[in-house]
Amino acid sequence: MYPPVPPVGLEYIAGSLISAGHKTEIVDLCFTENIFKEIDDAVISFKPDIAGITVRNIDSALFLNNEFFLDEIKIIIDYLKHAYGLKIIVGGAGIIADPEGILEYLKADFIVSGPAEKDLPYILSNLNNELNTRIFYSACSGMVILDRLISAIDYKKYIEKGGVAGFETHKGCSSSCCYCIEANTKVFFKNPNDVISEIKALVDIGCNHFHLCDSEFNENLEYCIDFCNALKKESLDIKWAVYMKPDNFNKKLFQLMKETGVYLITLTVDTYKKCDMYWSDIERFIFSAKSAGIKVVVDLLTGFPYEKESEIKQHLDNLKRPLPDSININTYIRLYKNTCISKMILSDKTLVKYLINYPGNGRLIKPVFYNQINMEQIRQIIDYDSIFRVDGAEKGVNYSRI
Repeated sequence: MYPPVPPVGLEYIAGSLISAGHKTEIVDLCFTENIFKEIDDAVISFKPDIAGITVRNIDSALFLNNEFFLDEIKIIIDYLKHAYGLKIIVGGAGIIADPEGILEYLKADFIVSGPAEKDLPYILSNLNNELNTRIFYSACSGMVILDRLISAIDYKKYIEKGGVAGFETHKGCSSSCCYCIEANTKVFFKNPNDVISEIKALVDIGCNHFHLCDSEFNENLEYCIDFCNALKKESLDIKWAVYMKPDNFNKKLFQLMKETGVYLITLTVDTYKKCDMYWSDIERFIFSAKSAGIKVVVDLLTGFPYEKESEIKQHLDNLKRPLPDSININTYIRLYKNTCISKMILSDKTLVKYLINYPGNGRLIKPVFYNQINMEQIRQIIDYDSIFRVDGAEKGVNYSRI
């Protein structure tokens, strides 16, 4: 709710199901004051055979002001099962963190891990057969062409509350960030013209502010340039914000991004085992983007195992030099079952002492954090420099702050 985020994933899922011949209705509970009445009205009028629940995130991933979402989702699942006897299939971006653990925690009937737009119609068509699994691992293939049911969401409400519309250019991420659940997942791109058609449909209903839903926009430089060239030809009066990584960029890309309405880049940076070239790339990235007139905010994750305080100070000096508009610093590393950093920490007894909220049984569904640099230490390190913001200290996202 800070700000509210439209359920883009549900729009893609609903569109793909309708295209495959299924009847689908989206129930968006974001603004309702009585979720059970809303559910009752939808089930009674629509009479579904199965209910699909999306898990966009397990939790807010930040230590400060952390919000754990699965308990609220579980209440909805329990109500649908017990009040109406419906079977429940769960999916969403957060599932890949731990499909088995989330299925057990939520007590759902089935779960889909990965982009489900292509496989879910087949799965639903075969649920009456004897399936030998409750967990489905799904992926897109080739150039992704996906329908989207935009008409099911009341975007006016989102805009009134500070929300913005979203779109995506690809699925997956080839980066190997040790802390990220999407690391090393298969990458498939959408046709730029299909993406632009989505944007135009959203513009037609009054949206002009967008946030890109990709892990990072610049997965492939050639694709980014092609997309921006295609978008530029449309001359749409929009502005949009993106996540990017310090790789696959040049001045031409930033100039095109500016010309198509990009006003803000959130640059994802971490300090885990980085060479000098990494910091040089960051400096070039920030200088190039800002020279094109685009603001840059750095999201920095630091305080990794075996890192020294002096090293962290040096990294902060490296980031300050090109003068980004802000640096959000986070030293609390959220652990998830299937990430490399979690496996490394849990296998080293000297590191376990730095864990917060760890139940001691290897389970990482509820928020567990690794922290060796606490808030007071980090405030001393940054010396109250105004360019830094402690991530999570206040609610909100970069596009609502800048």
